[in-house]
Amino acid sequence: MCYNNYKPIFHYIRGVDGLVDKKNKVLIKINGQEYPIVGSEPKDYLLKVGNYVDEKMDEVRKGNQRLSTSMIAVLTSINMADDLLKLQEKLNNAQGKYEEPLQDLEELKTQYQKLESEHKNLEEENRGLKRNNGNLLKFKEKYETESIELKEEAKSRKEESEKAEKIINELQNKLFENQIKLVQARKQLEKYQQ
Repeated sequence: MCYNNYKPIFHYIRGVDGLVDKKNKVLIKINGQEYPIVGSEPKDYLLKVGNYVDEKMDEVRKGNQRLSTSMIAVLTSINMADDLLKLQEKLNNAQGKYEEPLQDLEELKTQYQKLESEHKNLEEENRGLKRNNGNLLKFKEKYETESIELKEEAKSRKEESEKAEKIINELQNKLFENQIKLVQARKQLEKYQQ
């Protein structure tokens, strides 16, 4: 039963069928008198409500035997209204207690969504870095291979250079020896010519 926007769920039928377009009809007994009731709620519930009203009226009647039926009905209504207002106040207090945690929960949800979004962005960035890392590793391997090849080529050229230098030294030594021999041969030739 909704109390905030009070909308009666029970309708008293005054012998005219079809005035109320509701599903369930029950006959309830309140304070010894029978009342036909129609409501959209299940029949068990309608009977339970009727019994509740009967019990409340019985409590008021037992408290003072001299009250009239209408007076019992009014006092029962006042007691039930009091109960309802107290329950509404308790409900409002309970809602107030839970509003702050619910707001905190909403803030946490917002933070979670933000963190989840950041996490997705970081994952994407991480995938990009892994791709870059893979490219850098390939480049490194290529560089290392080329470096080894260049070192081998440099070593080979150094060896060739050393061989060429040795040949040049040998040729210079031979040239020097030949120049000495030539000088000696010229001296000897001059001696014979004199």
